[in-house]
Amino acid sequence: MYEFKERVRYSETDENEQATILSVVNALQDCSTFHSTEVGLTVDRLREMKRAWLLSYWDIYIDRMPRLCERITIGTSPHAYRGVLAHRNFWIKDEAGAYLLRADSLWFCYDTERMRPTKITEDMLMPFGEMQDVLGLPSSERRIAEPQERTEAPSILVQPHHIDSNHHVNNAQYIALADEVLTQQRGDAQHFRAGRIRAEYRKSAVLGDTMIPKYGASEEGGIVVSLQSPEGEVYCNVEFIQK
Repeated sequence: MYEFKERVRYSETDENEQATILSVVNALQDCSTFHSTEVGLTVDRLREMKRAWLLSYWDIYIDRMPRLCERITIGTSPHAYRGVLAHRNFWIKDEAGAYLLRADSLWFCYDTERMRPTKITEDMLMPFGEMQDVLGLPSSERRIAEPQERTEAPSILVQPHHIDSNHHVNNAQYIALADEVLTQQRGDAQHFRAGRIRAEYRKSAVLGDTMIPKYGASEEGGIVVSLQSPEGEVYCNVEFIQK
C-alpha cells in the first residue's frame, strides 16, 4: 500500500472550483507511478527490463470531487494478479479520512521489445510486498457494451497535449474527452461530478489520429461514449452513471 498527501491546486480545478475529471484521474495514475518508483521499479528501470504496465479497465466511484485548496490523501494498493493481468485499488480521502473516491483498475504487463502482453514475473511483483485489497469493491464486467442507438458527435483530432511518454493518448485523456463530448452536447457546461465511471481501453490512439465520438444510453441507466476510429475500431468506451 502507498499513500501521499496533496493539496488541490487552482490549475486542477474548473469554473466551480472543483477538481476536474482529468486532474483526478491523473492523480490516481501519478500515485501508482510514485508507488512503483518508491519500490525501485522506476520508469527507467522498467524500460531497461523491456516491460511496461498498460491500463485495460477503470471502475471509479466518486462521492464528490475535491475542492480548491482542499487537503487530500491519494492512495493505491495492488491486490491481485493472474497471468498477464493485475488489479490495483485507488482512493482519494479528505482531511478527515473519508473517501471522496474509490476505484479498482485492471492492468496488463507488456513486453515492449516483442510488443505483446507477457506473463507477470516475480521481479515485477516482489518489490510491492504483500497484496492488500484495501477497498473490497465488487468485481464488475470489464466489457462495456456499445449502445445500439448512438448519436455521433464532432470528430476529435489527437493533439500533442493528449500524448504521454508511451507515445499514445494518455488513459486519463479518454475519460476527459468523453466527459467533454457530453458536456458540449448538453450545452450546459456541467461536467460529471459524482457517480460511477467505467472505462474500457481497446486500442491506442496516437498523434494525428481522428477519434469519432458516438454516445447513447447504457443498460445500467447511464451514458456510454464510444471513441472510435473513422473505420469503426474502438479506442475506448467510457460509461458515466450519474449519482
